[in-house]
Amino acid sequence: MAVKRGDIVIVAQGELGRPRPAVVVQADELGEATTTVLVCPITSHVMDKLPVRPIVEPGANNSLRARSQIMTDKMFAVRRDRVGRVIGSLDPSNLDALNYELLVVLGLSR
Repeated sequence: MAVKRGDIVIVAQGELGRPRPAVVVQADELGEATTTVLVCPITSHVMDKLPVRPIVEPGANNSLRARSQIMTDKMFAVRRDRVGRVIGSLDPSNLDALNYELLVVLGLSR
């Protein structure tokens, strides 16, 4: 399945994990050459004490049903066959916030 950075997809995390939304953070330049896709899971359990998790409000473009956070601190690689359909995408301001917080989480913002 072709996905692009900022797409919100449904992923099956782990062997027994329930399907959940996640945002694709892998560079588009990698295309479909990799067997996995880097994603950050999305949660509706908003935790104010974790500022590295950008908040996303529900909207028509992202298909989220509740105020949510992108868990940049829990990025993982998922096999392409575990990536479900694209349900939406981040708007430019949410993608900018995600980019910044990924720099912080990865220690690249110095």
